[in-house]
Amino acid sequence: MEWIQNGGILMYFIVAMSVIGLAVVIDKSIYFASKEKGNFDDIKWNVKEYIEKGDYTGAFALLEKHDCSTYKVLKELLLQCTKNKDYSIVHMEEKAREVGLSQLPRLERGMWLLGIVAHTTPLLGLLGTVTGMIQAFHAIASYGTGDPSVLAEGISKALITTAGGLTVAIPAVIFYNYFNKRIDTVVNNMEKSSVEMINFFRK
Repeated sequence: MEWIQNGGILMYFIVAMSVIGLAVVIDKSIYFASKEKGNFDDIKWNVKEYIEKGDYTGAFALLEKHDCSTYKVLKELLLQCTKNKDYSIVHMEEKAREVGLSQLPRLERGMWLLGIVAHTTPLLGLLGTVTGMIQAFHAIASYGTGDPSVLAEGISKALITTAGGLTVAIPAVIFYNYFNKRIDTVVNNMEKSSVEMINFFRK
């Protein structure tokens, strides 16, 4: 707590940002570990095998075991085929796109907060550096340079806030880019799987 107090009021904002960033990282990690997992290729082939046998119930049961976005799209396509034997490919493509878009808010939840943490904390650290140096120069103007301790408080504040801002920002940037890559992968899986399934029904 001492280094937080020595860093001034901006350190409290940096600490608050770190708490927000950590909460988002934990939430996204749990989500991707529990929801967006599975061997998509194996599942898709198993679903196709069920469909070729006419066992749509088995195909639905297989997809129901998982809650990931890709399986939700495949389940919707399968539902459209079973509800309407005169389905059109265009209609299926639109339904796949609709379900895929509906999954985006869940995938991107909290990412804007992590982005704010990643981009704002370095600026808070820089602001702390500037204010600390202003304080140091003000001390020089008021008391001269004879006593080094006069400069210590301002310089210490400048360095602590800079270090604090970078300590929070660097992991936030790493996780922000990592989760964005995971989201892109999920979106690509949804698109690829839906196209493959539609082409399968097209035959």
